[in-house]
Parts: sequence; structure tokens; C-alpha cells
Amino acid sequence: MKVLGIIPARKGSKRFPNKHHFELLGKPMFAYTIEAALQAKLLDRVVISSNDLELKKIAENYDIEFFERPAELSTATAAIDDAFRHVCRHLYDRDGYKPDIVIAMQGNVPIRKEGQIDEVIKRFKELPDATAICTALEGRLRPEWAKVIKDQSTGEVAQYLTGYTGYRKQDYPKLYSMDGAIYGIRQSTLFEQEGKKTLHAWLGERLHIIVQEHPMYSLEIDNPDEVQLAFHYLLYQRYGDKLNEKLSGVLSDEF
Repeated sequence: MKVLGIIPARKGSKRFPNKHHFELLGKPMFAYTIEAALQAKLLDRVVISSNDLELKKIAENYDIEFFERPAELSTATAAIDDAFRHVCRHLYDRDGYKPDIVIAMQGNVPIRKEGQIDEVIKRFKELPDATAICTALEGRLRPEWAKVIKDQSTGEVAQYLTGYTGYRKQDYPKLYSMDGAIYGIRQSTLFEQEGKKTLHAWLGERLHIIVQEHPMYSLEIDNPDEVQLAFHYLLYQRYGDKLNEKLSGVLSDEF
């Protein structure tokens, strides 16, 4: 089974400009995804798809091929799956390379569970009918309780969803959101679904998820204020339960 790893990264974020270059503990955020991909044993190729030519320098440092994404696939409204198809077509036309599975890993997700990329790939062998297998996080906020502002001048709100009366989380089924850490899809599905614009249509009709055991593996950094949480999680990975002790020592010295 041939497995292609693609790391997508679009330049032009309005909420967090140049986020992929932001340094986390001494290296660009983007480098964490590259290192996770290179540690996977079941990816036989890893490439980067981006319109950010500055990322090409990082790719060269890791000896990874960089595909310049066309302008029409780099807008804020462009579908990410079209960028994946662009890479697959280029590799087939140039090298005759046709993967069975495409594994996509967002470049602004700095923390991944060790071995999880390979875990997703193995699941495709266990689930031959699956069109896609992705990582996901259990939701903590309930849409049934959400409010929308009805009057901006006074702050009056109305119920977002109506007809729900449960006031405990136990009253509702668990909800899950795909997190961008790992998207796995069969290449046949990727092209069969081309042109379909409904939500997540590109993942096919038989999507399976692997639920993250900790929210740090789902942290997708799209806003500057999320960086502080990334620092905390990275330090927690490094020091474990001793982190609080080390932080207490630093604070004691400061104050």
C-alpha cells in the first residue's frame, strides 16, 4: 500500500499572519509537523503544498519536496482538497506515482501523539470499506445551549437551536470535531468526490474517526492567543508532571 503524506500550509492568514513561521521553543511551528511526518514509519513520501515560498527553506532543511500551490488554490475560499488533488496529479504526471492513501497533516498543529500517523494508516487495512479516517476531538460545548445576539444595542440573546430542553451533557449524544492533525483519505475517494461542495464531501460516505485522548493533540493554532496554550502543552510534553514544580520555582525566583 502506497501512502503519501501532504503537509498543507496557506500563506495569507488574516487572524494570525505568518503563523507557520512563529517560533515555539526555538523552532518554527511548521517544523513540528514536518518532524512528526518524518517519524512515521508507514509514509513512503512526504511533500509540502504551499504558496508560502519562505517555507521552501524549511523544507530544504529537512530534505522534503516543496510544491508551490497555484494562486487559484491559495485563496481564503479555496478548498483544501483541491490542493491535495493538485499534488497527486503532479506526482502522477511527473513520476507515475499513484498513492493508495493520502495522509494530510495541517502545518499549524504543532503537537501530535507519537505513532498516531501510523495508527491511522494501519486502520485503513483494518477497515477496507472506510473512505476516510481522521483524528477528532470530543466537543465540550453544546450547540443546544448556544445563544445568538438578538439585539446588539442591549446584548439581548435568543436560543441558537430550539426544541431542546436537556440541561445536562448526559442528556445529549457526544459530539466530535475533526481537528486537522491527521486527515487520511483513499486517493480513489479524493478524486471520486471532486467537485462536490457539501461539508466534508471530499472525505466520502464512510468516514471513521480516531478520538484524541488529550486536547493538546488537537490544538490547531489559528489565533495568536492560542500560542500560549501551545507553549504550555509543549513544556508539559517535555517535563510531564514536574512542569508545575518547575514553574513554581521560576515564579518564586521572580517574585
